[in-house]
Amino acid sequence: MDSLRLCAGTLVVEHPDQVLLDYVDARNGYAYPAYDRLVTNGSAALVDGDLLAPALIGTEVDRGRFLLLRDLLPDLAGIADLPDVALQDADDALVARVADLFAVLDRAPYAGKGVRGTILSKVLHRKRPDLVPLYDSRIFESYTAPGGLPRAQDRGWQEFMTALCTQMRDDLRGEAAAFDQLVALAEEAGAPMTRLRVLDVLVWRTADAWH
Repeated sequence: MDSLRLCAGTLVVEHPDQVLLDYVDARNGYAYPAYDRLVTNGSAALVDGDLLAPALIGTEVDRGRFLLLRDLLPDLAGIADLPDVALQDADDALVARVADLFAVLDRAPYAGKGVRGTILSKVLHRKRPDLVPLYDSRIFESYTAPGGLPRAQDRGWQEFMTALCTQMRDDLRGEAAAFDQLVALAEEAGAPMTRLRVLDVLVWRTADAWH
């Protein structure tokens, strides 16, 4: 399969089909299928079990973080009300609603208390894997590389997630035919994934190869 250009064209993913197949092969020890196929309540509504999901994709949730996430549940309840629209089809208003879920991280008493975008995204993504992106340091480095999203120390989570979702939407639209092929490939391999989850895998694994 031909290479893809993601992250506003700053990241070239060589052999994306092989990158994806390597990731979903359970023998290779990545988060799939433990994280993606974790069953809690079977709906988009958050329950306590969802708060432990980040541990299955490489981020520790200790007792303190778990209790903080539980306190956040009322502020995150909107995840269950988001319309059934994938990120590549979302308009700016829906992107703003997704970003709004992260705004709580900048508000007292939660700001700087041990839960940031990495953990929160890994809680929320499982509930809407087609719409809410995963986020971690590799995603940050890839999407804010020179030529990509600007870095700003005083930018809040809501503003940053708006920009990130918008750029990811552009990536999914710009490489739509390739993502159609990759989603079909994952399905054939017995590892169904959304286009957004495939995007995360490709960026995350390619960023890993840089190091």
